[in-house]
Amino acid sequence: MAQSSAAIKKIIYASLAQQTLGRALAQLSLLTKGTTNEPLEDIKSNYQRLLTHWAEKTADPERETIFLHLLRQTYELTDDLLATRSVKPIATNALFAKYWEPKRYSASLVEEAMHLNEQGDMYQTAWVVSAITLSCIELFDENKLRILFEFCQNQHIQTSMRALTGIIICLILYKDRYPLYPAINNRLQILLDDNQMVQNAQHIVKQLIRSKETERITQDIQQNVLPTITKLAPKIHRDILSNDSFDTDDYEEASHSWQDMLEESGIQDKVEGYAKMQREGSDINLSTFSQMKGYPFFNDFENWLLPFNTAHPSVGDLTLSDSDEENSLAKLLSLTHFLCDSDKYSFCFNLQMIPSDYRKSMVEQIKMGDEQMSDIQQASRQLISNLYLQDLYRFYTLYAGKSFFTNPFNLDVNVHETAFFRFLNPEGDFLKQLADFFFAKEQYDNALTAYQKLTANQKTTDLLYRKLGYCYQKLGQYEEAISCYKKAELMENTDQWTWRKLAYCYRMQKQYDKALSYYQQVDAATKDDLNIIYNIGSCYAELGQYQKALNAFYKIEFLQSDMSKSIYYHLYMGHCLWATGDTKAALEHYALFPHDGLAEQLNKACISLSERDKVYIVDYLRYH
Repeated sequence: MAQSSAAIKKIIYASLAQQTLGRALAQLSLLTKGTTNEPLEDIKSNYQRLLTHWAEKTADPERETIFLHLLRQTYELTDDLLATRSVKPIATNALFAKYWEPKRYSASLVEEAMHLNEQGDMYQTAWVVSAITLSCIELFDENKLRILFEFCQNQHIQTSMRALTGIIICLILYKDRYPLYPAINNRLQILLDDNQMVQNAQHIVKQLIRSKETERITQDIQQNVLPTITKLAPKIHRDILSNDSFDTDDYEEASHSWQDMLEESGIQDKVEGYAKMQREGSDINLSTFSQMKGYPFFNDFENWLLPFNTAHPSVGDLTLSDSDEENSLAKLLSLTHFLCDSDKYSFCFNLQMIPSDYRKSMVEQIKMGDEQMSDIQQASRQLISNLYLQDLYRFYTLYAGKSFFTNPFNLDVNVHETAFFRFLNPEGDFLKQLADFFFAKEQYDNALTAYQKLTANQKTTDLLYRKLGYCYQKLGQYEEAISCYKKAELMENTDQWTWRKLAYCYRMQKQYDKALSYYQQVDAATKDDLNIIYNIGSCYAELGQYQKALNAFYKIEFLQSDMSKSIYYHLYMGHCLWATGDTKAALEHYALFPHDGLAEQLNKACISLSERDKVYIVDYLRYH
């Protein structure tokens, strides 16, 4: 069965990343089957010549250099062949289109870009940087990165931070390729010799990691937060407006009333949590503004990355009144710090549909949003990179033609496994920061590899072993988790947290005797921890010590815990009562387990049940 072009492409790039050049060339021949490709034949013949000289043990100090050069040529030939087979959207703006087209940059285009870097205004240079970034993501070119390095020194912060963001994304995307270009390494070393640049680059990496949360945040806001607020809104509105007198005392009482509603619903804590996440850099606005991206302005893909400009013809007149022309909403938006550029354009288009009388209330909302973000306004460079990444995220996830583009947000941000990480970690402390950041964001696969590097580079502590163990645990690698937890236990043998995790992992491995031992250690050190008591009971049940299991479960009932309402509590109670001969009581507990899942659970029961008994139990409950 013939391989698809996509499959061949995947094999070629994977082979080149592993530096297995022969395999890559064989696949490239399949891609060009039926045609004569002179560059490919040249690479093949040069590689065969290199191999012949190597086999004959001919001394050649340039052999490694030649091999790496052949790798580069194969990469570039693959890029060029695939580029001719793909269709990419055409930018309508001439300046953007010049730099966007996914092709290799000529010397003249590089020169033009350098001149623009020196003479262009912020709107031009920042936009061109985005065009170059998109182009480099689609087709790697050393000249594109060379230009981005130059733009990192641009006098306009918006331009320089866009350029640095583009470099970080491209180096992660092409982590296997860029080391073949010594000039890039040299420029990177020079760029990150500046401590401030290092800090900015570290921040961008963290923001790329944060972007992995955006979809989850958006779903939670849309599915939980907004519906709850919508449900409560009429009640709050009714409570406030029911006071015709609007006396201060009455208003305060009404205010407390709706605040109580918010607290009882749990939505207030969630909203405050999201406000904190926004201050830290998380994107919580996508859910709101995704609905405002249907304007014709966004049909041209380059507009998604256009710096916000009050003079842009699409913004229109958003003055608050005839006497207040200078203080327009558009001008206010240009100064705000909590909306990315594409959202500012969306906001303007939406405001144009709102009567002018209502626009004044929008001013207060914008100002309030800025006040909430005041504590991060000082970090202007980092804030700019945050908002720019939000613009990029919106483009790659919301643009109608997104399928034509390579989405960098699908990348695994395993920057600690790249060759250029040493530039980001000059003092050796960023690796720990990154590991802890992955851990906090529940990206346990990357946290694990980062912690593993730490164990090789520094003195290992009990805390580090606990974190390593937890990563293994969350990834389902229980044997490795136990090994780490045991090492932590040796260093700090009174740590209840470690005992709990060891118990859990042993239980997941069905080593119930060892799990029980650790649960009992925790139980001895705590007072009536109902979760621990439940786990002790379930371990006894799995070990066939049913009366001891029942004693644990009865204790839970005595303490009147909600845990006694758990369906799995009733399942275990049913098993133990059946095993001890109390059929009637067992059936009463089985009846409290969801009927559609009971048959499966009976097949996995910790007690011996005949196939007939399993049928009888289910059918008895069905009819009774």
